[in-house]
This record gives sequence, structure tokens and C-alpha cells, in this order.
Amino acid sequence: MDQFSEEDFLGDVFWSEIETLNQSSFLPYTSTPINQIWVNYNSSNNGSNSTNLNKRMIEFMKKSSCPIRIETQESESERFHRRKMCERYRREKEKKEYSALHSMLPLGTKNHKNSIMQMAAKRIQELSGYKEALQRRNHELEVKLAAIGIGNVRSTKIKFKVANPVSGADYIMEVLKCLNSLGSKIRTIQSTFSHQELVAVMDIETEISDADVRKEVQRTLEDAERKFHFHFPEGC
Repeated sequence: MDQFSEEDFLGDVFWSEIETLNQSSFLPYTSTPINQIWVNYNSSNNGSNSTNLNKRMIEFMKKSSCPIRIETQESESERFHRRKMCERYRREKEKKEYSALHSMLPLGTKNHKNSIMQMAAKRIQELSGYKEALQRRNHELEVKLAAIGIGNVRSTKIKFKVANPVSGADYIMEVLKCLNSLGSKIRTIQSTFSHQELVAVMDIETEISDADVRKEVQRTLEDAERKFHFHFPEGC
């Protein structure tokens, strides 16, 4: 085994002279003033890092979804509750409507939706048939009335006087009976009573001529005059 002497270690065989390092790189951290470090940092970056940092912070805030997620959860909960309440209201309203419809259907109708709808449809068809039959019957009656001259109702006034009436109300009643027998309808009556005279005006609806009405009223008054004077002779 080769032997190494002290001269060999001190010679140029293995070791070369070590270069002197830059001592400033190994200065303690506290030896450099903080202000100087901040100035060197700003001068070396020229403000670009500060700008990039602001941009990154803004992008981070934009991408942050925590507040949005909370609002979405709240709105979804509210919408779910609203849909639930609307559905409940719709079902209650539908139940009331079916119950009201069921009350108008014949007895024995089952109280569930299908039976109610089927019976209601059947009832509507029956009522439509009744309506058509009544319309045909009404048209037939109108034709018959037109053929016999009924339907030409006119309005007229009948005025009469009775001198020295025994009982004015009795004369009025007799005339009303007469008009009723003629098919006339009394609309209004105006009358004045006294011991000397009875005056009455009647507004009537009639289908016969005015002359025939007056003739019948006059005959009725004459019959009443004879009847009342027979029951109440003069001097009583």
C-alpha cells in the first residue's frame, strides 16, 4: 500500500488553492437593514410582482363560490317550500270542486274522481237533450200562437164614471172581475171616490180591441148599478 507523506498533501497533487468567496452572500440576515431589503426588492421587480399579486387576488375573489353557494341553497329551499304550498292549495281547491260537482249529481254516484267525471259527462248529455227538446217545443208553441193571433198584446186605458155610487169599491171590484174574464192584465188603477161621483182610470194590457173592452166594462157597470140599488133601495 502506498504511503502518503505530509508533503504530498501540501503539494499540488490533490489540492489547488481555494478561491476566495464573496463574503457579502454570507452576511447574517439581521446585518442588512430591513429598509434596504425592501428597496432592493422593489427595485429588482419594478412593481410587476405587486401588480400580478393584485390580479391574482381579484381572480381569486371572482372565483370564490362560497357566498353564491349559500344564496343558491337558500333560494332552492324557498322555491321548494313555495312549490309545496302551491301544490297543497291546488289539491285542496280540486277537492272542493269535485265535492261541489258531486253534490249536483244523482244520488248513488261514487265519490271518486273517475265516477264523478263520468256521471257529470252523462248528465251534461242528458241536459243538452232536454234543452233541445224544450227549444223545439217552444218554437212549436210560438207558431201556434201566431196562427191563432195570440201574442199581439197591447196597452190601453179604460176610464169610467159612476154618478151617485152606492159603494165605489164594489164597482171597482166588479170591473176588475170583468177585465180578468177577458184575459186582460191590470197595470195601474187611479180612482177618486165621493158621494156624488166615482171616477176611475185603469191601465191594462189586452189582446182584444178597445171597443170590445169598453163595451164589456159598460155592461158590467150597468149590471152592478141594478144589483146595488136593488140591495140598497133609496132612503135606507
